[in-house]
Amino acid sequence: MYEGRFHLLEAKWWKDQVPASAIYQFKGKVDGKLVGTIGIFISMSEYGPGAVDALRVGKDLNVLLFDRNDVFAAATHGFGNVLRHKLRLAAELGEVFVPYVATIEPSDKPLTIVVEGMRDELFIRGIAQNLLSRGIKTRKLTVIQSQGSMGLANVALAASESRVGPVVIFTDLSSAAEQLPDEVMYVAARTEGVIAGPWSEKWLGFASKREAKSVMKPNELRIRAAEIDIEELAEKDGDFRKMIRLLSD
Repeated sequence: MYEGRFHLLEAKWWKDQVPASAIYQFKGKVDGKLVGTIGIFISMSEYGPGAVDALRVGKDLNVLLFDRNDVFAAATHGFGNVLRHKLRLAAELGEVFVPYVATIEPSDKPLTIVVEGMRDELFIRGIAQNLLSRGIKTRKLTVIQSQGSMGLANVALAASESRVGPVVIFTDLSSAAEQLPDEVMYVAARTEGVIAGPWSEKWLGFASKREAKSVMKPNELRIRAAEIDIEELAEKDGDFRKMIRLLSD
């Protein structure tokens, strides 16, 4: 019970990522309970591709999602505070997942980058490592995963309201203006802007995003990003040049 209201909680700590089917199964349990019951689903092993976005397209919002970083935050800030954050953003934005870290005001002014998932974060950190190896000082980074393209706008909005530093949306979508929700453009007006890839194709030289995923393991992706010819690619690609400008201190 929390603040006079009962919640159903289910936690998973699996070897593999939690798929959408597991979340839907839990939502079915919540749907069968008293009207107004809220479910809390915790995954310590991350969520599978598309799992969170699959829940976002549902009509009834009665399940909130936590990841391992939310659990770590709860250990420091208290589970009640993390849950209150989730409940507020669900009420304000209709969002099932916004990481708690997105609404913590940092003591410094890092560059906050909102990405879809782990591969995007590894790519960003690989580029930052690339710059450092060339003697180019980079900004302190906070990378927040929205767990799907449908959450990019809401996570960026939550972050932009709590942070004094710039917030950037980085996505692998081929056309941000056409494929991202309209809210992203609103967020972009309040931040440095939206950077659209697809980096797996344009910047790493693969024929498609699918080929990149099938050929490269996550750690290999970061290594390959750290070996990109920064100067040559920045001269050819305006989006990449913009990202280098943002990452550089």
